[in-house]
Amino acid sequence: MRLQFKNIVIFFALLLIWGCGREKITDPVDDSIPPLTPSNLNVYAAFDGQIGLEWKSNNEPNLKGYFIYRSMNLSGQFKQHAFTINNYFIDDSLFYDSTYYYKISAVNNIGIESPLTSSVSGKPKNFYAPLAPLNLNINARNWTNSVGINLFWNPSPDNDIKGYEIYRSETPAFTADSNHYLDFTPNIFYFDTKQAKLLTDYYYKIKAVDKGDLKSPATAEVSDIILDSPRLVYPTDNSTVNSLTEFRIKTISRAARYKLIIQANEIYGTVREIDFSSDKINEEIKIDVTGLQLDQHRTYKWRIYTYTANDLDPNSYSPFFTFTYNP
Repeated sequence: MRLQFKNIVIFFALLLIWGCGREKITDPVDDSIPPLTPSNLNVYAAFDGQIGLEWKSNNEPNLKGYFIYRSMNLSGQFKQHAFTINNYFIDDSLFYDSTYYYKISAVNNIGIESPLTSSVSGKPKNFYAPLAPLNLNINARNWTNSVGINLFWNPSPDNDIKGYEIYRSETPAFTADSNHYLDFTPNIFYFDTKQAKLLTDYYYKIKAVDKGDLKSPATAEVSDIILDSPRLVYPTDNSTVNSLTEFRIKTISRAARYKLIIQANEIYGTVREIDFSSDKINEEIKIDVTGLQLDQHRTYKWRIYTYTANDLDPNSYSPFFTFTYNP
């Protein structure tokens, strides 16, 4: 047993020595020798605000990657612009009227760079119109200190976009042309307050515009209407009620979806939300709340919201009324 144990110890000791030896053999050594200069640098594409570079990969085992150096319009001042571990690089968001010059270097794990390559150049001409923006959304708003129509969308997938043109009409299926041009924005949202009128249907389309002034096709059409505000009838403001089985409101001037909210205060503490629809126009209606559980001698706030284009943002809303429940 003693001899067998000894042989096992010797065996594992040899394994440890052998393993350490392999690690030293296979690990690349970082020395002070710079990598070779990358070869075959060329521009493989240059259009629509983008320039694509490619080159032959270096074979050094301790290579970290490549630095991209860039200059504009023969200025002679090449500045470090980017780093990549690949043997290609796409430079984007460029100006069409400029020529861009590039050199690259290889760099190892301890930061030693190779000499720079010779320069190559490209001019990213504007060939193709951009793709249209995506998912145009709309929400008309008759809010306190905010009356208008809110538009927001996902950006065009192109990376040379200057901004977006907004088109508006009061009739559906309109053409997004100069007769319906409304405004330009560099953002992916827009709040339209230009002569925005209550109870008027507005229709919108958007076009993306690139840095060369080429325009995308128009988006699909969206529409909404700015509603008037519902009026609260019962419980009246600052009232005390002994029992409460219904709320009463006066509807707005269009058929709409509504939400009744009862809160502990104006900011938070929602007690009950009731969604309902009505096609009644400027009429008093009742909202049944039989079985509503309220705390005795407690004061509550209530308000009515209207909805049109979506269920997240209201179109209009009433002021808050206050009542105290005292059965």
